[in-house]
Amino acid sequence: MMPASVQDIYAAAQTMEHRSVFGRATLLRTLGGTAHPITPGVPAHEAHWRVDLLGISVDGIDLPSALSAWISAARMFCRLTPTRRATDWRPDCPYNGQTSLPVAEA
Repeated sequence: MMPASVQDIYAAAQTMEHRSVFGRATLLRTLGGTAHPITPGVPAHEAHWRVDLLGISVDGIDLPSALSAWISAARMFCRLTPTRRATDWRPDCPYNGQTSLPVAEA
């Protein structure tokens, strides 16, 4: 499996930020992430949670706070990336400035 690109992480964080808690959990599963309690033997509503998605892992005191922490961590990851677009500070796309996409040879 290839590591996630900065654009993938940025898009996931932006999409997740504008959803309800249920929508965030659904998107997490759709993107192949996991959320699970990290305290064994404790009921799920009392356990601390860990969220893993696109190579970023965070913990929270409950699932909504863990999902919010993932969004914050993903935003920080994207901010620390040195290549940025000058107009809106989004992560730089590797295809910027190309007139056509590369064609694979048969």
